[in-house]
Amino acid sequence: MIITRPVKGEVDFLQDLINKPLVVKDHDKNIVKTIEPPLNGWTHDKLESIEFYDYSPNYWDAYLGSVWIGSSEV
Repeated sequence: MIITRPVKGEVDFLQDLINKPLVVKDHDKNIVKTIEPPLNGWTHDKLESIEFYDYSPNYWDAYLGSVWIGSSEV
């Protein structure tokens, strides 16, 4: 689950990260996929549309740059 979308007045920290690469790591913290940002940067919808299990079928963590944004365990 990607948890970047702000809820109930939270700060939208995605704004500072829209041009960072998306990094997908497996259970052992190995990078299994790096995706460069889209031309206009990441949006919540674009991040939520990614099939992370295609890159790491059993477990994954997602980062924009070095900032953790979600996991299969959330």
